[in-house]
Amino acid sequence: MHRDAPFNDNHMKKTTIAILSIALILTAFTTNTMVTEKKRRISSSEQMAERVVAALQQANSKEYMALFPTLSDFKEIMKANAGIYGSNLNEAQREFSNSYETKLLPAVKNSFAALVLEGREKGIDWSKVRYVGIELESQPQQHFSPVPVNIVISSRGIEHRIQIERALVINGEWKVSQFVKLI
Repeated sequence: MHRDAPFNDNHMKKTTIAILSIALILTAFTTNTMVTEKKRRISSSEQMAERVVAALQQANSKEYMALFPTLSDFKEIMKANAGIYGSNLNEAQREFSNSYETKLLPAVKNSFAALVLEGREKGIDWSKVRYVGIELESQPQQHFSPVPVNIVISSRGIEHRIQIERALVINGEWKVSQFVKLI
């Protein structure tokens, strides 16, 4: 027994060091990921508006779509309103999942493309637009209540307004909708 003790102690020390090293590495990566996610979080209407303008400047529908609520966001809304669906909640979520992929996401992409095209037709050079500010007609009254948001931009010295008809605040994060247009 006495002979095995040094082997066990050495083995335990090596195992402990290896586990601690792995834990430190994982902690380092996890911490950076959490900080990055916090930086990406859009906690104000101003941040959302600035990101919308950045997407328009690059005519990048993927950047705009990244500001749209995720399927998980919508499922959370459905779960919070489970009384509406009764025992059909799971079925409603499955059905919504299909509509989200086949109808909603394409509608978001198409409305963004239509906005870019309409702006070009009106002489807006999206790559040179400047963000001026945001106009909120009201603040969200409930956790998931939609609000109209007007984003003011400037192109060649002329102000234009982009309206997101139904912006949402979900879990403290501002989200865009597929209802976006120049006004």
